[in-house]
Amino acid sequence: MECPKCNGELETKEHEQVRLERCNRCYGILVEEHMLTETFAQWMSESFLDVGSPALGKKYDKIDDIRCPVCDVQMDKIEDPVQTHIWMESCSKCGRVFLDAGELTDLKHETFADRFKGMLKGKRKK
Repeated sequence: MECPKCNGELETKEHEQVRLERCNRCYGILVEEHMLTETFAQWMSESFLDVGSPALGKKYDKIDDIRCPVCDVQMDKIEDPVQTHIWMESCSKCGRVFLDAGELTDLKHETFADRFKGMLKGKRKK
């Protein structure tokens, strides 16, 4: 499957009970919603699955008009309700979520600094 952000190849990665697709070029992650929840339950799963640099993820975060590589429909632009600086894309048809490199780790570990990041980044345009 082709990555919707960089045209790299999405490869299946597994750790414990978590299974997702990760790009071999930009390290973005395509994950089913229930698997996203499972990553939070698995200790250190993000260390094995979210291996891309947050700086690289920040570069690709600006690309947000993407199509779901599974369903070929325009993905919705969403943000985490708690950590509003984390911008993701979600497929309304299959429910998969696309996270840029570093976002899975950031999403799992909320810190005090995340509040400031949200204020600096601002609201996402839909």
